[in-house]
Amino acid sequence: MAGGDKKRIRPRIAAMFRSSFFIYYLTKFSEFLYNAVAVSIFGYIMTSYDKLTDAFASSWIVTKIQALQRNRGGASVKKAKYTVARSYENSYLLSRLRRLSKALLLTHVNTLGLFLFSFGFYIITIQLLKQYTFHMEDLNPYSLVAGIAIMGLSVLMFFSKKNIAGAVYESKILHFILFDFLGLRVLAVAEAAGADARRGFNIPFILGMVFGVLSIFIEPIYLVAGLGLALLAALILSSPEAGILLVFLVLPFLGTMALVGGLALIVLSYVLKLLCGRRVIKFALVDFAAMAFLVFLFSGGIFSVDSSSVSKMLVFVCFMLGYFVVKNTVRSPALVRKCLYSLSVSSVLVSFYGLYQNFFETPSTVWQDTAVFSEIRGRVVSTFANPNVLGEYLILIFPIILALMVTAKHSNERFAMLIAAAASCACLVFTWSRGAWLGFAISLVLFCCLSSKHFFTAGIFAIPFVALFLFFGSGTSLVRRFTTLGDSSTSYRLGIWQGVLLMLANTFYFGIGIGEGAFAEVYPFYALSGIETAPHSHSLYLQILTELGIFGLLAFCLFIFLFAQCSLTFCKNAVSKVNKTLCLGIFCGITAFLVQGLTDYVWYNYRLFLLFWMIAGLGIAHIFTAKNTVEESRQFYY
Repeated sequence: MAGGDKKRIRPRIAAMFRSSFFIYYLTKFSEFLYNAVAVSIFGYIMTSYDKLTDAFASSWIVTKIQALQRNRGGASVKKAKYTVARSYENSYLLSRLRRLSKALLLTHVNTLGLFLFSFGFYIITIQLLKQYTFHMEDLNPYSLVAGIAIMGLSVLMFFSKKNIAGAVYESKILHFILFDFLGLRVLAVAEAAGADARRGFNIPFILGMVFGVLSIFIEPIYLVAGLGLALLAALILSSPEAGILLVFLVLPFLGTMALVGGLALIVLSYVLKLLCGRRVIKFALVDFAAMAFLVFLFSGGIFSVDSSSVSKMLVFVCFMLGYFVVKNTVRSPALVRKCLYSLSVSSVLVSFYGLYQNFFETPSTVWQDTAVFSEIRGRVVSTFANPNVLGEYLILIFPIILALMVTAKHSNERFAMLIAAAASCACLVFTWSRGAWLGFAISLVLFCCLSSKHFFTAGIFAIPFVALFLFFGSGTSLVRRFTTLGDSSTSYRLGIWQGVLLMLANTFYFGIGIGEGAFAEVYPFYALSGIETAPHSHSLYLQILTELGIFGLLAFCLFIFLFAQCSLTFCKNAVSKVNKTLCLGIFCGITAFLVQGLTDYVWYNYRLFLLFWMIAGLGIAHIFTAKNTVEESRQFYY
């Protein structure tokens, strides 16, 4: 059959299918339900964020504050900001850093090669002297290999005729990473690429010798890592947006303190840009709820029954600042999409590693009741230490991958997102996390229902098939794991919840303070017999109530309500289907995470706490960026 005949037959088959008696009335029924929810009181409340914002902006207290700023402090504040910005821009340190960065860009690649050659030569020499002359210690093969690799790289640089700016600008890989992906300023590098290169001999050779001699006390790999971290810090200080992209990309692979350092550097970069007038800060109504919760987190670290709460509070406060930085720096549709792709790539790598663990290693059985689920080989953890944490990570990002797949413009991009979604789903199955499965299912249904009336119709049509699958597949490991609630894990959680509820009778209003130390100080006095030791309450909402009291929980619930209201209001009024779908992806990811929070403390892992708030900030940033932008543009901020 010819290709043209196929194209004519397919629309006819689709039209016949839609016009059938069953499908026709099913579509009408779904439209009735869809419209009934939209015009209901619940639908009106959840899509009235703009009206609520307007009412707040015109309220008595806000108008009085604005009038006070205009009449008394407006001019003085602007003058102070201008003075601070000018002082910072003209400071000695900043001017020296500018000169240094320009000098580095103009430096000949041969000069950099000379530095590396000297560095590698002295590493090798010192390692050999330590082994064969001074007999200080056994030869470290890794240090020797590092020295040889550095010298080999330097030899390749001797054949270059460009300066560093030219080499970076003309390299396809570096050009993509630095300019296309991270969005660094390409103009300055392009101008420097055409300038005459500066050569040097004494200074680079001596610097290489100094770094090489330092290998006596410091392993060469740490010296190289230190140089790399210095370059990375300079990159983040020049562009906080680049730092945000990198955090989204590498978050599952870094430790807590590395993320603390990275985020602190991003916040510092943003503040410095803000002082110079190169960034803006705007507050929305939802931000005030986030600020209120931040205040409760801070007080939960200060006023606590255990001193260890202070350190945990500092990490939480630092990570929660990520919400405000992301929300105020991601200001273009192109940058929003890059952040989403970074999350997707990161999730794919995590998923592939989890699948590798399942099929080529022996997953751990520590987190499962082997007496009830003996057929399960084990539960994968990937780069996280717990299968439930891995499940929480995957369901937070999967709807974003789904949204990117639906909105993909090219078939190759759509196919790549399909592979990413399949890998995430497969890895999620092998976590065997029932809470994650429940959050995943609810978020998927929510995504389909809110995306289109046609999806809503398809969902109703699929209900009998799902019921048949659950009925006939009741003997499979997947269905049995999801429907069996009589294992030790369920009993353990129920026992902890009973003890926590007893504890809340005395700590309901102000909480006990944040952290495992505070929980361990108080919980054992109320715990049931046999469950005296527990790290947390195994519920996000019970944990917030326990640590911060009812007012802290209300502040968090207010943030979630305003976030949901803001997202659904935008989806209802969005002109662009692409923007609506991306917003739904972020919103459904947050929803899935919060659903699992009913049965687990999903913030127990610091990385997930940071990811939750950064994705929430990205969702708000996307909404306000889409409102102020007619079409996507390659717009960057420096």
